[in-house]
Amino acid sequence: MSIWDDPEFSSGGEFVKFENVGDTITGTITLIKSHRFDDGKVVPQIHLDCNGEERTLTAGQIRLKAELVAQKPDVGDVLTVTLSDVEKRAGGKTLKHFTVDVARGGASSTAPVAAAAAKAAPATAADLTDEQRAALAGLGL
Repeated sequence: MSIWDDPEFSSGGEFVKFENVGDTITGTITLIKSHRFDDGKVVPQIHLDCNGEERTLTAGQIRLKAELVAQKPDVGDVLTVTLSDVEKRAGGKTLKHFTVDVARGGASSTAPVAAAAAKAAPATAADLTDEQRAALAGLGL
């Protein structure tokens, strides 16, 4: 594996923006990492596969970050984030509220029938990359 294959170097494709109530994104999590803003603030940054299109969700909004920390999604989970409300605050500021649904390993908690139909068959050795086979061998599996 080359240094350039490190997931931390992934740009993650187009960034997700939540501007209007109802804006939503759904995708399978491919990478979760920390993102440090210039002011030192650290937030989760999640890379999503949205039907073959790579998108990056940077959770800089306090309510989104809190929801993600509470639900603790992981790589392989299907994540749906929707901007549910924009609260007007003093001084012309706003507070965005989000609905976050995490389908563990792709099995949706809100749509069990659809998730069962969409659930992939277990991977076989033939479905694995050489890198994945080597990792399993290193674990003694």
